[in-house]
Amino acid sequence: MNRISVNIFLSIFLTFVIWQIYVYHSIIEQLCGEIKERLKLNMKQLHVTLLYESLCPDSRNFMHQLGPVYEEFQDYIDILLVPFGKSQSERNGAIFHCQHGPAECKGNRLQSCVINSTGNQAAQVKFVVCQMLAPDYSRIDECANETGLLTDVVHCLSSETGTKLQLQAELVTKQYSPSFIPTIVYNGVFDQQLQDHSLRDFRGTVCYLLRQQNLLPSSSTICQ
Repeated sequence: MNRISVNIFLSIFLTFVIWQIYVYHSIIEQLCGEIKERLKLNMKQLHVTLLYESLCPDSRNFMHQLGPVYEEFQDYIDILLVPFGKSQSERNGAIFHCQHGPAECKGNRLQSCVINSTGNQAAQVKFVVCQMLAPDYSRIDECANETGLLTDVVHCLSSETGTKLQLQAELVTKQYSPSFIPTIVYNGVFDQQLQDHSLRDFRGTVCYLLRQQNLLPSSSTICQ
């Protein structure tokens, strides 16, 4: 191979390498952009804390709003479900007293155990809504299957784990000293006006706060 042929070959080879580097760089840049957008989205969410009780009629009524609103806005909401309400503990969790009796204590504990079994908030909400709207606790397995959760919660219910989870729920609830259950708290600060609006129109309140805090992309039409 003469020098001219070698130069031509090298030129073609270098052009090919440079082109591959350019294409690779473009792909990496695009992926980085997508990751950054997702991270921004995760960082910019409306934080919602829901204080409720497992047998509270008003809590159950609110589930009719929670289910569809969370499903629609789950990309914009970070939710903490706290099943305790106006319950009280004695002797570091040896005894719990619940507003609607022992069955509610069991229900609160069950909810805590299942919520704690997964970090998937969509699954948590779906299970809680399903279970809360059931006439009794016989639908645990059915609700678990609907949400893709394994509900081996027997050990949790009867062990120190269940007690600790309810004591944690009590600590969170006491931060806000709720006078009404359910109580809906936004970004860690209770506001009575937002509470009243949420009970009547949870979706409208969420949209109002997302707009107010500039948490919706300019291209979003979700609240229109």
